[in-house]
This record gives sequence, structure tokens and C-alpha cells, in this order.
Amino acid sequence: MEQDFHIVAPKRYYRIAIGVFFFLQGFTFASWAARIPDFKAFFALSEGQLGTLLWAFPLGQLLCVPLAGYLVERFTSRRMLLCAACLYPFTLALLGFIPFILSSTGNSHDGVWIFAAVLFFLGIVANLHNLSVNTQAVGVEKMYGRSIMATFHGLWSLAGFVAGMVGSLMAAHHIVPFYHYLGIFAFGLLVVIFLHRYTLRQDEARTEQQEKPTFNIFKGMDAFVYLMGFIALGSMLCEGVMYDWSAVYYKEYLFFDDTRIRFGYTACMLAMASCRFLADFIVNRFGAVTVVRLSGILTALGFLLMVLCHSLVWVTVGAALVGAGVSSVVPVCYGAIGRHPGVVPGRAINAVSTIGFTGFAVSPPLIGYLAEWIGLRWVFVCVAVLAVLIASLAGRLKEE
Repeated sequence: MEQDFHIVAPKRYYRIAIGVFFFLQGFTFASWAARIPDFKAFFALSEGQLGTLLWAFPLGQLLCVPLAGYLVERFTSRRMLLCAACLYPFTLALLGFIPFILSSTGNSHDGVWIFAAVLFFLGIVANLHNLSVNTQAVGVEKMYGRSIMATFHGLWSLAGFVAGMVGSLMAAHHIVPFYHYLGIFAFGLLVVIFLHRYTLRQDEARTEQQEKPTFNIFKGMDAFVYLMGFIALGSMLCEGVMYDWSAVYYKEYLFFDDTRIRFGYTACMLAMASCRFLADFIVNRFGAVTVVRLSGILTALGFLLMVLCHSLVWVTVGAALVGAGVSSVVPVCYGAIGRHPGVVPGRAINAVSTIGFTGFAVSPPLIGYLAEWIGLRWVFVCVAVLAVLIASLAGRLKEE
């Protein structure tokens, strides 16, 4: 193993380093999300205009998929991670610089198109960072010989909370996003400078299979990869419902006041982050099949509890169950793909990530159309059925 990965330090150093890169990724993304109201106000956007603008980010992520896969295979996940770890927060700082410079010219209307273009590029770099850091995580997990993937994703979730608090503090003190994001760029540079030596220099795929890099991310994929992709898609769709529609449900269906409508989202995120730090122990103790099956059941119960109950406490408990349910599914899928023989790990992770992220990207408009047709409560019931389907498919998950 040491020869394959060129290990030059204790393996825990690699685990810590990749964990910090996951934290940087989550912190960068959540910092962008935390200041969206500032950009909405600066460009004087309506809700519909903002929604259209926000599509630039996932569009960049999805269209970059073949390129990111090719780059990781061609130049290794290490090189791409180090590049992306610099570019991701730098592009975020560039995003904050646009309103900063436009405020002196007063030409904010035309600047929104430049902003959208940079946001599109932010999505491209985000996807490259996501693929490369998960490929590195698969390699580190193989060094340990047991599941540690969920801990990495837990750090991503923890970063989201920290970034949300920092963003709120910055906004409260009227610190413009540009200065806020410059600090994140500096943090990213420090991470690369001090931790680059503890990234895996060689991806396992290059020692096991000498396939040429390709833009076709589904080349060489088998039925197991598509199964993992479908399970990830279902889980991320459930997660997307909570991100985008839980506050709407609390306000328009349960009639809670504005101070309580984000209780469900907060409970979901807290449960998700907490359970991700416990998931590796549970996977190692009981196996991936049990974890995915339990995850589907918890998600279904959570949505049903939100539908059947009307008190703030029980509905919020339901939201927390959803967070606990979706917390482990995607990390388990990535870990299973990393151990699956006969495929290039980086390419397989890219394929599963693409299929899964599609569910996350399409959930906002899809749920909106369904809610207008059958009502949001029945949409939650449909999503609960999807979670049951995930639980039923868990038995086909290979125990590697």
C-alpha cells in the first residue's frame, strides 16, 4: 500500500488533511449561500429573478462533469484538488469583488450578467473540487481498510454551520462580501501551503488499470454503479426537499410565524451533521446494507411525521429524522464505489455524483410543479415512498 500511494507520513495525517479540504469545500459553498440576500439586495432582484440567477451555479456543476472527470484521470486527483482548493475560494472572492467595484460605478444592472458568468464558473470549480477531494477520500479510506467516508462528509456539514454563523456575523456588522470572501481565499491558500504534502500523490486507478482518460464518465460502468447513482439521487432529492421547501411547508401549511419556519431546516442540518460523525462506526459495526436500509426507513418516517403531525415539536422531530436518514447514504455509496472492482474509482465516483446531484438540482422546480398540482403534503408522501424504495434496494448493495 505504501508503494502504491507514496505514503511519506502516518496515515492519520492524510485523514486530517483531506478532512480539512472537505471543511474548506463546505465552508466556501456555505459562505456563498449565506450572503445571497446581500447580492439580491445589491442587484435589486425579485424572487423570480434571483431564482433564475441561482441556476448558474448548478448549471456550471453539471456541464463541467465530463471535463472534471477527464482532468482528474489525466492529471491525478491530487493536482486537481490543490488547483481547485485555490481556485474555488478565489472565484468566490471574485464574485464578491463584482458588486464591490460596481458600487462605485452605479451600473449594477449590466453587472448582473458578469456576476452570473462568474457564478457559473464557481459551479465548475466546485464540481472539480468535489470530485477530486472525494477521490482522495476513497484512497485514504482504503489505507484504513474500514469506513471513514462519512466523517469527511460530516466535516463538510460542520463547515456549513460555521460558515452560516460567520456569514451572519459579517452581515450584521455590514462587512461587504468581498472582504468576507478575501478571508476565505486566504484560508484556502494556507490549507494548500501547509497540507499539500499530506495528499495522496497517486490515484489507485493508475496502478490497477491503465485506461486512457476520457470525457465519457459512464465508460466502463456496470449495473452496480448505476444502482449507487440511483440511491444517491433519491437521497439527495429528499435532502433537496428539506433545503428548499421545509420553510415553505412550515409557513404556508402549518402557519407557523417567521421566527419558527426555519426550525425544520435547522433540525435537519444538525441531525445530518451529527449522524455523519457516527455513521462510520455504524457502517463498520453493522455493514453498509443495514445503514442504507435504516436510512431509508428513517427518512420515510420523518416525512410522514411531518405530514401527519401539526405541532411544532413533532414536525421538527420529523425534520430531524429526515436529516438523520439522508446523512449517510451518499458517503456509503461513494465508499462502496471505491471498493468496487472493475471500474476506475475517480470516474465511477464522478458518475455516481452526477446521477445523484441531478436529483438535488431538479428537486426545487420538480417539487414546485408537483406541489402546485397535488399539494406539498402529498409531495412529502411521495418522497417518503421514494425513501422506502431506497430501503428496499439496500439488499443489493454489495458488501465489499
